[in-house]
Amino acid sequence: MKKFMTAVMTMGMVAALTACSLEGPGSSSTSVADTTAKTGTAESDSGTTVQENGKTEKSGKIGMLAGSLGYDFQLQMNNGIKRAAEENGYEYMVYDYNFDAEAMLTGMDVLASSGVGAYYALYASPESAASFIAEHKDIGVLTQGMPVEGGQAQTKNDYSQLANQFVDSLDNYVKEHEIKEGEIAALWLEICENEDSEYFAAKEEMKGIITAWGEKNGFTFTTEFFPKDDEEAANYTAQILNGQPNVKFVFAFNNGFAIAAANEIAAARTDTTDYFVFSSEGDSETFRLINDSANPLRGCAYMNIEESGYKVGLQLINWVKNGVMEDVVNTKELVDDRNVADYLSK
Repeated sequence: MKKFMTAVMTMGMVAALTACSLEGPGSSSTSVADTTAKTGTAESDSGTTVQENGKTEKSGKIGMLAGSLGYDFQLQMNNGIKRAAEENGYEYMVYDYNFDAEAMLTGMDVLASSGVGAYYALYASPESAASFIAEHKDIGVLTQGMPVEGGQAQTKNDYSQLANQFVDSLDNYVKEHEIKEGEIAALWLEICENEDSEYFAAKEEMKGIITAWGEKNGFTFTTEFFPKDDEEAANYTAQILNGQPNVKFVFAFNNGFAIAAANEIAAARTDTTDYFVFSSEGDSETFRLINDSANPLRGCAYMNIEESGYKVGLQLINWVKNGVMEDVVNTKELVDDRNVADYLSK
């Protein structure tokens, strides 16, 4: 189930929290009680300060335009950027627009009017963001996994590598357990439905690689869903179990989706040997489930997301200080039953 904005409050940040309590999505207020009830929420941290000429001053301000902090990878990116800000004496502000197009535009305006000099963004509608970016060329923008017109940099993901990690792990599993038949399903992020989004292109690229492997090995890619949250991912999995019993393998483009799907299968089947769930991300809970042979979560593509966020934060700071910003390249490691023991302590 999606976590609310309050999941990211730290003891030092609660007092600085601002939420929307005016009419319309994304408006701001000083009310803490309303944070879970509104479409857009903003949170600001004053950060540490530096001494210059006997005066205490802040170095600048960076921020994040979050698609939804209910997604674990967005929460971890937030944590990493915030850490970079704190360690370097910068203020930090995050605006969670909860994948609402109107609130997304409001969030951009809130960040700009709050003095944010550079921010990281996951845009649900990049085409509608372009004009705002063009009007605020002094503000650096680093986007998640896709170029956006006017943006200076992006995080870069190798989606073909991710799909190949999935088929590598699945190929090993079906051979090890002599599984000869089964269909493949996928649980994608909602944004992957948007044909104007780079995430749609990424989905199609990964789907093509998975389909090609299936055709070569006697397995078929048959269905895909676009859950809005972990609860809906579990519901779709239940729907698959009841309506498409031949689906045995699930690729999840979100760690929460993978855990929800795996737990749903484990609750519905006494023997999960023929089932295989793979996550595009990984954390300590993912590793624990991979290590549990009774759970159908068999593998993941692990990246230290918070560390990626930290590197993004440093690039945002570089823009504020020097007016330049570079791409942040993400790398992932395949984790499954062959090497999960090496990751259990992470």
